[in-house]
Amino acid sequence: MKEKLVIGMDFGTDSVRGLLVNAVSGEVVATSVAYFERWKKGMYCDSAKDQYRQHPLDYIESIDRVFAELLKGLSSEAIKQIKAIGTNTTGSTPVAIDANCRPLALCEGMEDNPNAMFILWKDHTAIKEADEINALARKWSIDYTRYSGGIYSSEWFWSKILHVNRADGEVKNNAFTWVEQSDWIPTYLSGTTVPAQIKRNRCAAGHKAMWNEGHGGLPSTEFLCSLDSSFYHLVNRFYTDTYTSDQVFGKISKEMVARFGFDEDTLITVGAIDAHHGAVGAGSEAYTLIKVIGTSTCDMLVVPKEDNPPLVEGICGQVEGSIDPGMIGFEAGQSAFGDIYNWFKKMMLRPVMDIDGLGLSEQQRLAVEDGFFDYITAAAEAVPLTEGDMLFTEYHNGRRTPDADFTKRGIASGFTLATQAGHIFKALVEGTAFGSKAIIDRFRSYHIPIKTVIATGGIPNKAPYVVQVLADVLGCDVQVVDSDQTCALGSVIFAALASGIYGDIDQAKLKLAARVSKTYHFNAERAAVYEKLYQGYKELTQFKL
Repeated sequence: MKEKLVIGMDFGTDSVRGLLVNAVSGEVVATSVAYFERWKKGMYCDSAKDQYRQHPLDYIESIDRVFAELLKGLSSEAIKQIKAIGTNTTGSTPVAIDANCRPLALCEGMEDNPNAMFILWKDHTAIKEADEINALARKWSIDYTRYSGGIYSSEWFWSKILHVNRADGEVKNNAFTWVEQSDWIPTYLSGTTVPAQIKRNRCAAGHKAMWNEGHGGLPSTEFLCSLDSSFYHLVNRFYTDTYTSDQVFGKISKEMVARFGFDEDTLITVGAIDAHHGAVGAGSEAYTLIKVIGTSTCDMLVVPKEDNPPLVEGICGQVEGSIDPGMIGFEAGQSAFGDIYNWFKKMMLRPVMDIDGLGLSEQQRLAVEDGFFDYITAAAEAVPLTEGDMLFTEYHNGRRTPDADFTKRGIASGFTLATQAGHIFKALVEGTAFGSKAIIDRFRSYHIPIKTVIATGGIPNKAPYVVQVLADVLGCDVQVVDSDQTCALGSVIFAALASGIYGDIDQAKLKLAARVSKTYHFNAERAAVYEKLYQGYKELTQFKL
């Protein structure tokens, strides 16, 4: 069998998705999805405290299920044709590990300690710590936040470590070091047991841990220890060098070879954050904004290094090689998008579902659940668009960009006694679109042009109303690609690159990246109304909460 196969794995918020692809022909040979069982039950999370944690066993068990499904029916010869496995994960989602690279939640006595688990990207328990980091950065001789939009976030690496160090002495004392989920997955797949041998990915390091060659790597020992003395025992156990996803992390572990039949020379690539691989999987090009839209959004943009782009304030980061090797990768995004729609669904349906004596069968409950968005979308589409419509800001989970502030909360304006569910859903969808426009406006205010907008992820492929509103609000066409697995496709592309199947990323994208399947054209009349509503949205965002 001469085919050269690769695997791409995308670890999202709820599940891991895998693709087995013939890297020469571009054919998708098999797909698989495995959900995180503990996460699905809400274990170790407390939304009232903005605490969201994931157990490492969710990842380990899901990897097993994905591999089993992808390889089902393949001959042993075919399995050995798998040249490389690329991965991406959410971020910043760090975890404390021991000297053998085990997350502390896998160690005896800490199995049920949320602080010993992965701290999910949307965990906002470290707002106070982020404020302290920003205050110190502003008076330090080097501004370590300058490549992170000038604001360090409670969603990111150092804030979360500092919070856990203060909150949990057991974890602080047992942590040998901390790693991002996007670094631990390749560590696990390769069987790496020495922390110093972990190849830290530039994507997470640059966008979440303030790593940049311009100031010598990570923030200095002096900075971290001035921040808090709990960093003293950790500072020499982090890293200096970072690696891009076209590079090899290592070879697959002997355990994986024995269990699944992989060739012992199967490569594991350096990881990255999911949305960054999603941009590559969607066919990233210079000055094309790629919106990876799911529970939240990440907005990705690449600019040629030789164009010397300016430092853009209030975004999540700009790092060379974090998306496409050799290009400056910009990240922005919204901390809630699809999450807001799901919040509205739960708020509307739960009181009905929980009424004692209503006697809904399981089949009826499922019908109500499954039909909700079709019903509410039709109701929203039927509401006329006017300059006096109600407005929402989309800060239900705080504000990521522009200008991170996770103390922000959603604001609504324009309720009347005539307001119905369709009006509210329409305003929620428009609010998420206004937040997207605010990000584009920030880039343009720094004279960075946005030539094309591509939407990918779960929502663009199943919610045409949302994408049409987005196009009308942005006042530009929005392209949707033919895959809702662009993050996994990005990992496929990097696996094909690292194994030498393609000589450069443009060749690999030409064969393997998703294609534009539909273009949503903006309506000029509606865009003019939305421009006026957007001014009202901007006024709401100025409220101090």
